[in-house]
Amino acid sequence: MAKQEVLSIIKPRVLKKGDTVGIIAPSSPQFEPGNLSFATDWLTKMGLHFKIAANCTKSYSSYAGSDAARAEDLHTLWSDDDVTAVLPMRGGAGASRLLPLLDFPLFASKPKILVGFSDITALLIAINQKSNLVTFHGPTLGLMFETAYTHSYYQKAIMGLSPIGLVTDPPAEVWGSDYPPTRMVIAEGKGKGRLTGGCMTLIRGLMGTPYEIDCDDRIVFLEDVDEEPHNIDRILTQMVLAGKFDRARGIIIGDCSGCRPGGSKRNILPLNSSLEVILREHFGHLGIPVIYGLKLGHTPDKVTLPLGVMASLDVTSSGVRFKIEEAACVEKAHSAKK
Repeated sequence: MAKQEVLSIIKPRVLKKGDTVGIIAPSSPQFEPGNLSFATDWLTKMGLHFKIAANCTKSYSSYAGSDAARAEDLHTLWSDDDVTAVLPMRGGAGASRLLPLLDFPLFASKPKILVGFSDITALLIAINQKSNLVTFHGPTLGLMFETAYTHSYYQKAIMGLSPIGLVTDPPAEVWGSDYPPTRMVIAEGKGKGRLTGGCMTLIRGLMGTPYEIDCDDRIVFLEDVDEEPHNIDRILTQMVLAGKFDRARGIIIGDCSGCRPGGSKRNILPLNSSLEVILREHFGHLGIPVIYGLKLGHTPDKVTLPLGVMASLDVTSSGVRFKIEEAACVEKAHSAKK
């Protein structure tokens, strides 16, 4: 039995028109002041109200406030009974620094929606595992309207009471010429388990800490951006050596935009091993389904994936079926029993 199966997964209340969301900056400060007004205009068009955290527009070194201030912002919004969802403006850097300061029993006792990716991966994994709460790997607030595909899955995940169901690809005309083709088969097979995952760089940063990712009996999704394949190889090698995939039920690698050979100015010699080759070397023999190229994370088209819900992955040479089988939100949230 997987460690988290001892307790029932906690789900947040579904987001509805008329609800209030909290806007937060738990990582880096905003690039441009206009990003916030753009986001709040869209929230208003969606029929939502909002509250802005105290440090959302501030800057402290590389972060949007000190560690203590950013953690306090998160706790303040989470404690607010009027707030249904807490939405980070962006990732960047610094979210991992908050983890020792966080009140995980608070997150379990007042379930709310938390959505983000990139640096927010640290919060998503830690809160999902320490509070047993469903969290959402999806667009940060400034990117939730980037494409119709992105916005559609965002709404399905946090504004619906039904399972997301079969995850489809964006329309062919918006794929562009990026490599790889969507859903490249690395290894065939069938698997079913709860979802977990996020940005590989952040996942590596949590290794050896109380917050490191638990992949046992799970379908694991991984993605990154602008990392050369040999850097991705280092991350995956560390995870393999740590036994992270020994009991995984399936692996999904995202598009990994910009993760192509030869992009680093530090390389004197060309490093020509492609990400596809590295993935086949690491995952081709595990006996579980593995695909490469799903639109998630650092790409304009991105699906919102709920950490902690049941999903299935069925991969054959003729096709891929990735299905989210369990609803991520409920009509009325129930807090953890004390």
